[in-house]
Amino acid sequence: AQTHAKTQRDLEKREREVLAAGTCVLTSFNNQNPPRFRGDGGPAAADLWLQAIEKILGVIHCPEDEMVTLATYQLLGDAEYW
Repeated sequence: AQTHAKTQRDLEKREREVLAAGTCVLTSFNNQNPPRFRGDGGPAAADLWLQAIEKILGVIHCPEDEMVTLATYQLLGDAEYW
């Protein structure tokens, strides 16, 4: 329960950071249904996830300075702390 509460707080914090970066970009990003990544599946799964995220960021013409924020917003669980 405590871990879930911390994860929820971390997600809310990230959401506030992303909203501060620009709601228009966030909306465009979320409209593409970006995959989330928990760290399961090893390097191959991480690479596939990153390729999917990069493709979305390119399609929405995301500014480079916001790419990391949007990508890390999709990390969950252990992957948040890598």
